[in-house]
Amino acid sequence: MTDTSAPAPDISVVLPAYNTERYLERAVRSALDQQGVALEVVIVDDASSDGTAAVAARLAAEDPRVTLAPNPVNRGCGGSRNAGALAARGRWIALLDADDAFAPGRLRRLLDIAEREDLDAVADLLLLYDLTAQELGDTQLEADGRFEVLTPRSLLDSAVNPDAKLNYGLLKPLYRRELVVQGRWLYPEHARHGADFLGFLDTLVAGLRYGLLHEAHYVFSTRIGEKSGAWSSGSVTPVNYRAIAANTHEWIEKYRREAPDIPGLPLEELLAMLETRAEACLKMNRNYGWRTFWTRAWPRHLAWLRSDPRNPPLLARMAVERLLGGRWLHRFGLRRPEAPR
Repeated sequence: MTDTSAPAPDISVVLPAYNTERYLERAVRSALDQQGVALEVVIVDDASSDGTAAVAARLAAEDPRVTLAPNPVNRGCGGSRNAGALAARGRWIALLDADDAFAPGRLRRLLDIAEREDLDAVADLLLLYDLTAQELGDTQLEADGRFEVLTPRSLLDSAVNPDAKLNYGLLKPLYRRELVVQGRWLYPEHARHGADFLGFLDTLVAGLRYGLLHEAHYVFSTRIGEKSGAWSSGSVTPVNYRAIAANTHEWIEKYRREAPDIPGLPLEELLAMLETRAEACLKMNRNYGWRTFWTRAWPRHLAWLRSDPRNPPLLARMAVERLLGGRWLHRFGLRRPEAPR
């Protein structure tokens, strides 16, 4: 149990965990080894069916800084982050996924930036990691050390600009816990897919100051390892790009109703950028379905097929296109597969 009489830590690391018994200890150790900050680690076991709960309990027994806030039922990543943040005691919340890790010194660095710049939240860039090979990839993001304050436009641009190197929806921020208590920083629980991006957009539209440091200190396990070429075994949540597209359309309707006043970003442009994001998600859905089929990643592929009744006929259409070739489709009067809406 948490000792409520102890001084509140600087930072509470909120760590949702679902069926990640193989990697949970690595993530927790990377947080506990941070220097220069008083911290706690709040593990939120999201009703796992493997040994995640047992690993979490052992880590809590070994170090009083580790506390447990298990979900009685599966709530998804957004709901687990909210639950962990509400159970936390720190002045700041730091997010950490169970198959990722913090580089040494990350939290002290971000805390210094947040307090110096009077920010509500701050994030850094990702160190791209191959979980199968257990090595950093050779290709990394450009980290020039500059600092910027994010805006709704810069967040949206990172998701729709084909030249963008990083979708800012993947960032793992440090943010003030008081915002959680006030209900101003909560992840949308019903939108299980793409909740990070949509939650970040809401906070920026509401005028919160969210900074980005262009240094890479968050070790992020990529879906496909650059070194090994293998699908990450730590990525256990089924990918559902159609759901992300549907959630994006829900946000389009929400902003159309609320008509927020965003300096420098007219409402119609905001809605158009969100529509572009939804269209991009449908393209990614096609690419993901074909890639999992072609690489024989059968558990992922079957999950993709089951995630939406439109995916099986889409796969058949893509297979026909690749079997016959574009010119034969044209000769027989058939059309290339388009993204179903």
